[in-house]
This record gives sequence, structure tokens and C-alpha cells, in this order.
Amino acid sequence: MRIDYSRFYRGTTEIPSYGKGANKKDTLVKYEFNTRDEHGNKIMDKMTKEETLQAMKDIRAQYGDSVIVEFSGDGMAALAEHKKGGNFGSALPEQENRDEKDALFQQEIKHYDKSLNHLPAYSGLSGADKAVASAVEHLGKREQEFVYGIIRENFFVANSSSMTEEERQANISLGMKKAEYAAGSFISGEHRKSFLEAMESMAKLAGAGKADGHGNMDYAMGQGGYLGHGSSLQKTTDTIHMMKTMDKEAYEKYQSMDRNQDGGLAALKFVANWYQDAVNQVPSMVDEYEKRMKEYEDEQVKKQKLDKTFDGLNTANKSVFLESLRAFQQKNPNFLSAAISRELASAFWE
Repeated sequence: MRIDYSRFYRGTTEIPSYGKGANKKDTLVKYEFNTRDEHGNKIMDKMTKEETLQAMKDIRAQYGDSVIVEFSGDGMAALAEHKKGGNFGSALPEQENRDEKDALFQQEIKHYDKSLNHLPAYSGLSGADKAVASAVEHLGKREQEFVYGIIRENFFVANSSSMTEEERQANISLGMKKAEYAAGSFISGEHRKSFLEAMESMAKLAGAGKADGHGNMDYAMGQGGYLGHGSSLQKTTDTIHMMKTMDKEAYEKYQSMDRNQDGGLAALKFVANWYQDAVNQVPSMVDEYEKRMKEYEDEQVKKQKLDKTFDGLNTANKSVFLESLRAFQQKNPNFLSAAISRELASAFWE
């Protein structure tokens, strides 16, 4: 039986050509197997070594030799063990050889930004999301990656277990300085003010977020779905977050559903049926949900104070920004080290 792995696909990126002939590599394809979604909801169990190996084999078989397939996520148990120095045991010789070639290639492109941050990232604040989308609408992919990367990597991290709360707040502060740099460097004058106001609203929403005992973040507002793009962006109600807010019993049932057997089809049907029944029984449910979200924004988000850890960074140009960030790292080598190192190594600054 062939398994559909499409829901784990995270995009394709062209990369600088590497190697010659049969060993030439020019494309990076990314798959991410996480046990929880961006809201912290469990969506799959960790895969066994055998399941991980089979998934990697099946996915790689879809692509030619010029493609590097990157696997990540806590759902791939065997991948995690491999990174710690283990091995796959029953891996086929030709696959081991390919893994070795790919590993060497990854070393060569370690400074290449393999993220898909040019794809929109949203906060759930419709006005702010539309303002940002409008500001980057006609920019190049590189600039869009930078802006949406702030929202994903600095503001709305899915899990904060790798940092303290002080570091999480500081990471948001770093994101605001990056937004300030973007506003001064490539955001057009007509959008500059609304862009910075929107990013500040997102930063406040992120700052008000709470982590559970496992570090999974809850930002209290549904990020929603959107129709259109750029200046024509239109928000739709986040049905799953509405279920979580308005019908906790149904939400718990939804969370407990097994998505491995049918790729999540039963869970999708459950959500659709729940929504139809809910709005029929309580026609005002959507309005009540949206009212609660607006109240949270007014009572919690707008009053949130932003962290000032990185207020001293100079954003006048690329050179002084990086210089001031390196100076901060030298003075505070053990504070937010992973995030700062990732930032300094980003291809955006090359």
C-alpha cells in the first residue's frame, strides 16, 4: 500500500548548483514530520525506525538524483537517533551511500537559507496581517522571506522549550529590530508606518502568549485562514480554534482522533460536521467567537509591554546591524545563542 506523504511536504527551493554529472545537485525539497501542529495539537505519533526508513525511501524515490530531500521534525524517531550518532541498522547500501553524499552536500551549503519563509505567515490579527501582506506584495522573494521569517521565527514560535521565557521575549525584541531594519531598507514609504504598526501589534500578541508544560505555545487567538493575497487579503474564521474556544469537549475529541490511517480525512470530516451542527444550534456562535477574540486583543494584546533587550541594535544599514548584533553576542554568549547564531548565518545577510 502506497502512503500519501503530501501533507508533510513543505516546499521546493532551487539552490546553487553543486557537483557535476550524476552527482549534480540543484534542488532542495523539504518534508517536515511533526507530532503537533502550530497550535500544539497532536496530529501524529512518533514513527518507528522502520516507518521512518520506509518514509524516507518512498519520498526519495519520487525525485531524481539532482534533488536533495531534507527531512525534519520530532515525528521521525530514527532521524533523531541518527543525528545523535546512531544508525539506521537495516538501511540499504545504496541508500546509505546517498545519505552520505547528501550529508556532504549539506555541509557545503550550511550557510544557504533553506527556509520557505517567502510563504505568508499570519498572526490572526486581520488588520495587521493585511498591512504586512500589502507592504511586501510587490517585493522580491528574498525580502518576503525576511519579513515572514520574523513572524515565524521571532514572534510566533510553535514551541519554546529550547529557551527561557526571558529569551523568548528577547527573541520577539530582536524580531522588532529586524522589522525596523526592513522598514528602513526595502519597505516603500507609503507602507512604512502601517508596516511597523502591524509588526508591533503582532509582537505584542506574541509576547502575551503562554507555554504549557512541554513548551507548546498558545497565543489565544486563531491564526485563521485567508482568501486572496497582498492588499486583497480577506480573513476567514479559524474553525478549529473556534472549536477549541467554544466547545472544549468537541475539541478534545478532535485532538484524540487517529490521523495515521486515513491521512486526517476523518478529522477533517469531524470538523466540517461540527461546524455545521454548531452554527445551526447556535447561530450566533461565530459572532460570539469573534467578539471574544476582539476582547482579548483589546484587553491583553494592546496593553502588552514589549521587551527592550535589543533596543540598542543599530538598524541604519546591514553592516552596522550585524556589527551590533555580534557585539551583543560577544557580551552575552550564553543568551539566546541559537537564535542569534542562526540570524548571523542567514543567507539574507550575504
